[in-house]
Amino acid sequence: MNLVAIVLLLFSARAQGGEGLVNGIYQRSADASAWLVKTQDGREVGLGETAALEIQKSELSSQDNANTRFYLSLTIPFDEELGTSSYVLVVDGTVYQQSGSGSSHKDTSSLSFYISGESSAKQVSKYLATPLIYRRHPSHNLLVSFSPTKQEFAIGEEVTATLRITNVGTQPICFMKGGRNRAARDNQYVFAARQRGKQVHDIGTSYHFGGLATRQVLKGGDVFEDTINLDKWFSFDEAGLYEILGSYYLNFVEPETNSWRSIWEDYVSAEFLVRIKKPEGASNQ
Repeated sequence: MNLVAIVLLLFSARAQGGEGLVNGIYQRSADASAWLVKTQDGREVGLGETAALEIQKSELSSQDNANTRFYLSLTIPFDEELGTSSYVLVVDGTVYQQSGSGSSHKDTSSLSFYISGESSAKQVSKYLATPLIYRRHPSHNLLVSFSPTKQEFAIGEEVTATLRITNVGTQPICFMKGGRNRAARDNQYVFAARQRGKQVHDIGTSYHFGGLATRQVLKGGDVFEDTINLDKWFSFDEAGLYEILGSYYLNFVEPETNSWRSIWEDYVSAEFLVRIKKPEGASNQ
């Protein structure tokens, strides 16, 4: 290909997204004179030369239950200069900006891309000859309850409740415990409360920084229990009966393997009552 043809090719990419570009991975250029291409998410990036990457492994998996957003991970030989936005991927006229990178003990490196839309994911899957992994419902059948750890609690006393999940189905399931607990409270839980018909103010925040997680496998008949401190959601500074709806986020993964890849996301919920009394010796007035 001569220089004129290359210039025309890049001009076409700048004017019409990635249309006319040869499929492949390109270096991203910060040069002011670089030709700009528009990525799938609407950003403009500078396009550099094609990158001769040795792709050792690729995985393309869905990131939502509706299968509309996908995550592409590529494993390449270790590259200490790899940045989070070093490359762009072009497939069938659509440009995808690199979204992340990582390395493993100076053995391999990885780079990732987000792909929006099933049709686009199918194009990427075909180009890379990598299977398209969809989310699927795990067909779980669970019995769920929240129970206060005492019949009643005094004002100022720590208020706790126990979550109980029983697999009443016949197939094993596996979900992650943790992942939202690097915070002031464990935000894998969600609670809403009412007292005397009025909403009780949530005194905390759902903001978190992720956290460590472990796999929880439940075979048919197995039970998972966990106790949580409700004081991190509500102050319980008035005596009376509190009607509470508790929910627990479940990130399902394959039970038969050690994979951490999500196959489904869901919540289990149940209502329960908490009774708060005045401390012993407190005036009834």
